[in-house]
Amino acid sequence: MLSRHEEKYILTYAQYAILRQRAIQVLHPDPHGEDGTYTITSLYFDDPEDTGLYEKLDGLALHSKFRVRTYDHSDRFIKLERKDKRGIMTQKISAPIRPEHLELLTQPGAWEQFPEAAQSLVQQLQEKLFRPVVAIRYTRDAFYHPGSDFRLTFDRNIEVIPPDARTLTDGDLHGIPALEPGSVVMEIKYGAKLPSFARKLTNVHAPQLSLSKYALCREQFR
Repeated sequence: MLSRHEEKYILTYAQYAILRQRAIQVLHPDPHGEDGTYTITSLYFDDPEDTGLYEKLDGLALHSKFRVRTYDHSDRFIKLERKDKRGIMTQKISAPIRPEHLELLTQPGAWEQFPEAAQSLVQQLQEKLFRPVVAIRYTRDAFYHPGSDFRLTFDRNIEVIPPDARTLTDGDLHGIPALEPGSVVMEIKYGAKLPSFARKLTNVHAPQLSLSKYALCREQFR
């Protein structure tokens, strides 16, 4: 289980360009992408009452969401994840699944066909009658600091795509922009305390994002 703080800000493209250049000079690019850049596609699930959405919109301190995530449109690594959030503190529980599992996620009783590491998550999802509600795709520039648990990401070209398992690996599919043109979401992630150099590095006059990308996209397109 990964536990950390997360702060999110909406940047203009000009602010993003400046902060990204700062990051390049101080931080290391995420080794999983080319120069730290890769595409993320997330398929989100909620119950018939949209409990996960309304918990977030109502400002509840503790709320959870389920999602399946792929990287660079590939089915070589597919991750099922539950993300719990209390304020700006988050915890993630995740497990890898295979492409053939995607169609089984919402089939009652099918959790036993999943790898053992994923069975508890799938069982929770199925017992609450979760179904796909929205898929979100964006390009991420990710950086980390090897001497601390500080991580910095910039998410751009955020778009909403059909909530279908097939969209997770369809790189040709185009969606609907979720933010104003040129807007970029910066996420500052850290453990117990944000290093002082990281606060200076990310200092910018920008609004803090109170909604998650999930809630933002659901609210705009439901």
